[in-house]
Amino acid sequence: MAEHAMMGPGRGRLQGKVAIVTGADSGIGRATSRLFAREGARVVCVDIQESGNPRVDRLIRDEGGEAAFLQADVSQRSGCDRMVDAAIREFGGLDILFNNAGSGLRAHLHEFTDEQWDWNIGLNLGGVYHGVRASLPHFMAQGKGNIVSTASSLGVLASERYPAYCASKAAIIMLTKQLALDYGPGIRVNCVCPGPIVTARFRGYPPKAQYPDGMTEEQVAGMGGSVKGLHRAGWPEEVAYCVLFLASDESSFVTGHALVVDGGQTLDA
Repeated sequence: MAEHAMMGPGRGRLQGKVAIVTGADSGIGRATSRLFAREGARVVCVDIQESGNPRVDRLIRDEGGEAAFLQADVSQRSGCDRMVDAAIREFGGLDILFNNAGSGLRAHLHEFTDEQWDWNIGLNLGGVYHGVRASLPHFMAQGKGNIVSTASSLGVLASERYPAYCASKAAIIMLTKQLALDYGPGIRVNCVCPGPIVTARFRGYPPKAQYPDGMTEEQVAGMGGSVKGLHRAGWPEEVAYCVLFLASDESSFVTGHALVVDGGQTLDA
């Protein structure tokens, strides 16, 4: 697999830590899992399906890191219970939870079925709820922990025909603040708000590849059309480094924060 130019060598910023990453086998989750491992973390890579080739845990091990893979649906309580159990069983503990799994469905509100609405809210917001709920007893018992979630620039901006996605991402931002207030000082809670990011594939409803062969240059260019500052779409690795900052001790005085990583998309109305 070709190395992305933005993925640099690790500096030990997560040495000795155990991390869970959801949505780990594609896009932002895949880049972050690899980066966490390079920085010394042992990573439980959680995904509802295998997307990458090679699968992310195998890639991490090939690069000299430590990782395990768990196929699980984070919109279900049982899936998140299993991933926390796996972290403790495989690596002896848990220090970092990165709630990244999510997707979206474009339609006007009146076009949604109840099943579609419940699926989108259940995955995006429910996945954060179940992940945090499963992790908190362990974090509270040890008196510390770090939670990062993937919200979106579309949690602060509306987007045409995207009601469930925008609503769920806005809720993640506020839930982040609430959790930081309720569970500090030992447990820090933050989120990232990515703008348009070039991923190898997007997932539709139900989870499936929308672009199984990647994206064309025209599609990539089109994604950057709304980015007013840098005039391009971002790369998963650019988000991964922001997640790393929030997950590491370098952000030790940051909690309840929504870090916008959008190249300037939200600069003005």
